[in-house]
Amino acid sequence: MTPHDQRPGPRTRVPRSRAARATASGAVAAGLLALLLGCGGDGVTAGPAISPAAATTPRAPETTGGAADAGTAEGTTGAGEPDAPSTGAASTPVPSTTPASSPATDAGATPEDLRAPQEHDAGTGTSEQEAVGGGLSVVDVRTGRHEGFDRVVLELAGEDGGEPGWHAHYVDEPTQDGSGAPLQVTGSSHLAVVVRGLGYPFETGQDEVLGSTSGEGTELVREVLVGGVHEGQAQVVVGLDEEAPYRITRLADPPRVVVDVLT
Repeated sequence: MTPHDQRPGPRTRVPRSRAARATASGAVAAGLLALLLGCGGDGVTAGPAISPAAATTPRAPETTGGAADAGTAEGTTGAGEPDAPSTGAASTPVPSTTPASSPATDAGATPEDLRAPQEHDAGTGTSEQEAVGGGLSVVDVRTGRHEGFDRVVLELAGEDGGEPGWHAHYVDEPTQDGSGAPLQVTGSSHLAVVVRGLGYPFETGQDEVLGSTSGEGTELVREVLVGGVHEGQAQVVVGLDEEAPYRITRLADPPRVVVDVLT
């Protein structure tokens, strides 16, 4: 072996041996230092020692809670969620009724106005009431079934202080006022009601209701047909399954013509 081949060996082995010894010495020194610090007894070092475990513990609840919050924010319901019953209760009962035709929604009506019509104040003859003032438009038509009677409400709006009137009677075949043309209204019996005290929409500033309204959900009322205004009045035909005693009343705030038909 030449001197040139011998020189690299010692230089290579010596640094590795020293590095290994330096590493071992450093490890021993670090261990002694950790032992000395652990014996301090101040109670603070115990916290960092268990902090990794504590940090991992809440991760599972955070994942579960996040999923539940997302479902609540989107409005979904699930088993065990406390908000689910209140959401269902708020949406279920109200739409099943006909709130527009319920007596409780007739603003300004007294108990006397809302009582069921009786035989002594209802009949099949002619009913008539003069209007007070004018300038009104029919803006809504509602029907509803109640215990012992069906109700048709004609709501009006327009001139302050105006009170509608009417002339009503049963007809064999409904025809259009003025032209005499036959009117097609569902039902085997027809109650013709001429509502008075009205004005044209451009005079009242109201959008008038025209055409047919179904009597679905009632016992006798099948259809309500409302015609346009002519000479301060409008023709309304109530189609019924049979001719029955009726009563018409006038309510205020807002003004209404209420037709009750005994069932």
